[in-house]
Amino acid sequence: MKKIFQILILFPIVGFSQMRSRLNSTDLIRYDLKGNVKEMVFKEYEPRFSNDTTYTLELYDFLGPSNFKLEFNKFGNLKSKSELRSENDSIKVGAIWLYKYDNKNRILKEERFSFQYSKDTATWNYQYIGDSIINIQQLDKTYKILYYTYLEKENFEYLNHANSDSSYVTKRLYVYDKFDRVIRSEDYENKDYIQDLRIKTYKDTVSSKIFKEVLIWTKYNDSFYHEFEYNENENFEKMIIGNFNKNETSVNRYEYDYDKKGNWIEKRHFGWRGKLSTVFRREIEYYE
Repeated sequence: MKKIFQILILFPIVGFSQMRSRLNSTDLIRYDLKGNVKEMVFKEYEPRFSNDTTYTLELYDFLGPSNFKLEFNKFGNLKSKSELRSENDSIKVGAIWLYKYDNKNRILKEERFSFQYSKDTATWNYQYIGDSIINIQQLDKTYKILYYTYLEKENFEYLNHANSDSSYVTKRLYVYDKFDRVIRSEDYENKDYIQDLRIKTYKDTVSSKIFKEVLIWTKYNDSFYHEFEYNENENFEKMIIGNFNKNETSVNRYEYDYDKKGNWIEKRHFGWRGKLSTVFRREIEYYE
């Protein structure tokens, strides 16, 4: 008999995504980290050019959070996540997530404490019933109660969201191949028809790296594709973006520096004009 997972999830609307990967892999894998990582600090910088070749790096901290400190347990899952925000030329912790697990290393509780803006606290309590059903309850001040239903059956994964009075409902569908890779996703938002359709292909039956991705945005009457090329470390070094409606393409390039474990510690993004656009840095500490 096939397993069916049904999860009641209460997340802020921006927070839900595929749950299958969280159930079947570790956070280290989801963050694309190799080795026994204990801690990682991730920072995003914007280059400020004084001329064509000279620039300084400024921490990017605009609108949503872009910089984090992650702590992992020895099983490869998150112990804590700190949101790093820029304030008066220094870095402050804007919010922190704490995670608790059971003896099977399944998540039991997730808490988010905010120290800026709303200064809200959110709690997710996970209840496992047998091997098939998980109930998750979120409690916070901002969203009150939001309901998510997660259902996995064979190669399909369904995610449904509703607010407390069901006046706003969204739906998503993910389709997996027999190698447990997403090959199609459908986002209906709060409509009866697809708003965002994505189709993904892979180079072979082994790789988990996306080769091509087609995106169709019916709400914007637009469609385009991404095509990826990877380096020997399996990090993509070129992304080609093509627009079907305008028959145009642009190329984004990426360069990397690595540590001795094979994890990148600096990634440089060059936009379609060939100019340095963003610099990402990771400080990684390992368990001995």
